[in-house]
Amino acid sequence: MDSSLKDLIKISNTVGKDLTLVQGVGGNTSVKTPDGNFMYIKTSGTALKNMSVKKGWRKIDVAQTLSILKDNWLAALDVNRRETEIVNRLSFCCVDDLKNAGPPSIEAHLHAILDRYAIHLHPDIVCAYAGAKDGKAALEKLFKNEKRQPLWVPYSDPGFALAQRVLKLARAYEDTHGCKPAVLFLEKHGLFVSAGSAEAALKLVRKVIKMCGENLFFQINPNHRKFRE
Repeated sequence: MDSSLKDLIKISNTVGKDLTLVQGVGGNTSVKTPDGNFMYIKTSGTALKNMSVKKGWRKIDVAQTLSILKDNWLAALDVNRRETEIVNRLSFCCVDDLKNAGPPSIEAHLHAILDRYAIHLHPDIVCAYAGAKDGKAALEKLFKNEKRQPLWVPYSDPGFALAQRVLKLARAYEDTHGCKPAVLFLEKHGLFVSAGSAEAALKLVRKVIKMCGENLFFQINPNHRKFRE
């Protein structure tokens, strides 16, 4: 088995079995091959916990996938027609021989922008910030001492519009910081993390959840430390 596919199954099953991280069959994952030319990604409608070597994923051409974001003709279409067209194009980006496997995630072009290992989730703990009026300010304060600052992504409709916005923001982030963003908070949507290894990506998910969760807990229970003492 391709090591990249093996890693995809590992990170998918790990986060998919944690009910605090996923809602229904929501969320998606991807792993690029070492040369960056191809990407294994979860199929649309598949539960992360149910992915296996035999089902739940597609292998796609990264360059072909990114080219979708450069097509100005797509931007001029109404949303429904555009997203249908993108689903079809993403299917044509597949380079595997799988039968009846379903289309790759509709957010495949967004995954293609990020680091080699990408995990997208909708944890309630993160959505508490992403959906809050002052969520961005709260997260900036919470992560102010982190070496790699998270990237806040203002709300965009999922799919093409969101991917184009992330592409623009990620390029600006890389120009400023010299690296791709590792943590993205999507307003009214959820969380993306990306890293250079499976272990680093999973560790980053746990770190973000821990930091967000502890901060919420102490906001709700400001005297917790006092009572414990």
